[in-house]
Amino acid sequence: MVFNDKRDVRDVLLRLSRFFAHESCGKCYSCQLGTQRQYEVLQRIAAGKTQPGDKERLNDVGWTMSESSLCGLGQSAAWAVQSAMRVWPEMFA
Repeated sequence: MVFNDKRDVRDVLLRLSRFFAHESCGKCYSCQLGTQRQYEVLQRIAAGKTQPGDKERLNDVGWTMSESSLCGLGQSAAWAVQSAMRVWPEMFA
């Protein structure tokens, strides 16, 4: 995907996380719960209501999904968030 500078990255991440949470089949708990938690944290970030530890929660959830999910959906569900945290860390503070 390519976006110009007018696109709000928080909105893009929120929409992606909602998609992954909806598409998770629920077969593996790490993906089922992880995509839901990722979506909840990104909802707070998009609303400007970040809580202490949200960045760490996203890192933990992303690592757990990537390492323990059974399919490609769960293994890749956190890639966009992890990439955004590397490029724009201030957005997650």
